[in-house]
Amino acid sequence: MKWDVPEMSLSFGRILFFIDGLMRKLLFLLFGLFVFAGMHGQGYDAYLLGDSVYAIDEVEVVATRRSKDIKGLTSGRLELNLKELQSLPKFLGTVDLFRTMQLTPGVQTAGELNSGLYVRGCDSGHNRILFNGATVYSPVHLVGFFSVFNSSHISSASLIKSNVSADYGGRLSGVVDVRSKDAVADRFSMCGDFGLISSQGTVAMPLDDNSSLYLSGRGSYVNLLLGLVDMKDDGIKPRYGFMDYNMTFVAKPGRGHSIIANAYYGRDRLSLKEYYYQVEGSMEWQNAVASLQWDWDGGSGRKAENVVYYTFYDNILDAFMGGSVMKFPSRIQDVGYRGHFATDFLGGNLEAGGEYVRHSLDPQYPFVEDLYTDGSSVKPSRMVTHEYGVYVRDRFSAFGCLDFDLGLRYSGSVQESRERGRNESGRFYHGLEPRASLSYQFRPGRRFALSYALQRQYMNQVVVSGIGLPTDFWLPASVSVPAQSANSLSLGYFHSTDDNDFEFSVEGYYKRLLNQLEFNGELFDLVNQTYHVEDHLLYGNGHSYGVEFMLKKNSGRLNGWLSYTLGRSVRSFPDINDGSPFPAKNDRRHDLSLVVNYKLDKHWTFSGVFVYATGNAFTMPVSLYLVGENAVNEYGPHNGARMPAYHRLDLSATYWFKKTADKESCINISLYNAYARQNPIFLTAKVGVSDDRRRMKIIPKGQSLYSLVPSISYSFRF
Repeated sequence: MKWDVPEMSLSFGRILFFIDGLMRKLLFLLFGLFVFAGMHGQGYDAYLLGDSVYAIDEVEVVATRRSKDIKGLTSGRLELNLKELQSLPKFLGTVDLFRTMQLTPGVQTAGELNSGLYVRGCDSGHNRILFNGATVYSPVHLVGFFSVFNSSHISSASLIKSNVSADYGGRLSGVVDVRSKDAVADRFSMCGDFGLISSQGTVAMPLDDNSSLYLSGRGSYVNLLLGLVDMKDDGIKPRYGFMDYNMTFVAKPGRGHSIIANAYYGRDRLSLKEYYYQVEGSMEWQNAVASLQWDWDGGSGRKAENVVYYTFYDNILDAFMGGSVMKFPSRIQDVGYRGHFATDFLGGNLEAGGEYVRHSLDPQYPFVEDLYTDGSSVKPSRMVTHEYGVYVRDRFSAFGCLDFDLGLRYSGSVQESRERGRNESGRFYHGLEPRASLSYQFRPGRRFALSYALQRQYMNQVVVSGIGLPTDFWLPASVSVPAQSANSLSLGYFHSTDDNDFEFSVEGYYKRLLNQLEFNGELFDLVNQTYHVEDHLLYGNGHSYGVEFMLKKNSGRLNGWLSYTLGRSVRSFPDINDGSPFPAKNDRRHDLSLVVNYKLDKHWTFSGVFVYATGNAFTMPVSLYLVGENAVNEYGPHNGARMPAYHRLDLSATYWFKKTADKESCINISLYNAYARQNPIFLTAKVGVSDDRRRMKIIPKGQSLYSLVPSISYSFRF
């Protein structure tokens, strides 16, 4: 964020200054305590990247059990089996769903304080995150370190990064499709993880022969640990906590029929008090998702799925100083329906369906109250937008070696008229979205694949924070905010040995992005005028391209994978950098991940993860001036500088006390960032003296949260 403090009153300037500084202090203090005390939390069920190509799992008799880590690459869809890979290295006791996806090609390493997914050079807001068909808008906990998905409550999770079929719409990049438990439990069971900062548990309860109830809960007890530390000398009192709950009801009322009711609620709160200046600040965000799903399987390829859902997300950043209050709230609510039908048709599989969602938004705005200002005067009216899409898709084969996947989607969005102090009516955006892919298998285990997709996005994420804080908010396409679109093309070659011991893939991609937006940093313009966030957005285009490599070993005591992405992501805005192209913030020239697992015996498993990525692009101050008593920075080219390269090594050892089909228990000890690399989360500009001591110069200094982070967790299932 860039705050122009001199234009504000003294009290508001103090509020902004202290909430920025104190939030940073809290982050450093919070995670410093974790490392110092070895207090690291809960273990998730970890993840095995599986396959969606086969209808059933392989059944093989081999000397050493074969582990199919990542499959489904020929369709650009990665399936994750969440019951395996529990021995992967953990951060704060957790193997997270999103962080595991970041170890696959084409998904950029985000760095610390950010668990967002950046797929093939796009922004995190270009991905659609679905939980049982409902969109999740901010799927993060612990200031961006963990995702909100409780792995023990999930039956499947998939990442689609290329060949996004016509049944998925509303975003320009990848799709993460997460599903809760969907089977009727045959017995009472329980699983969970115990850590030193958080724990979670899941219970499966059969209600009768045809229905079951699944309940999950997760919570942190960081505040208990913070309370043990005397911070009176620092004059601050930090507080942080998060919790979430899941409920899923599954019923099989008749042959081929399934009913699934799902609910999720999660909440984070980060706060502090500064006693010397009497400043209080807090940040709070929460998610709620509810859905009701009816599935029908009539045999002969005939299937239907109908889902109605509700999604709620809000966040608020506020500060209190004396009699002044400053808040920055935002909120979005969705009510929607998704319908899907499939049947065998002329030797192929024909699908059709549609989706409708009503978005209700309160965009972020500065809300100020003191003796002279009434915050209600700047509050914009609520935005209501209707978004829809209908599609048809056909999959068929020809000549025994060609597989076709053809689809056409028609989507649109219209905003209701609203009064905001200017004459403005709703705007109707719509258009076709063709999707096509061709796969050619010239020999068993050897395949080429080509795909193209036109995607449209009518909900735009406005990025305010550069370090993963949940202060970003959403705006719909309107008269002032254009709809976004992207043309995507990919070509890949996929190879596996006859016994599937080894697999190799290489895939190139190109994506053209239209009507991208950038926030120009004037969110805190409070100079006696009605605030319109649309007036502080800039628009332009962009493109990203690259090539992805993956080599996998699936069998034996030693297995794992190596992935590498060479790519670029560029933006061009008429009002930025004098119209010259510049790197996107998430541009990565190099992104490498190495995952190794070694099974010593039936009790011990050892794992290691190494990641390397080119540093984030950012705008660096090149000079500093004094205007009166105020320091003014002069900046260089937009995103013309680079953070230091990001790299780290994670190690873990897992001891299995018991591992059977019905029962298991283990303890995991992990070292996150084993060689204590100081990866900065941001750079600050310091003023220093040149080598000849004749002039002043700007010296960048990195700020990192921690070095080595040990972790221990205990997991069980019975």
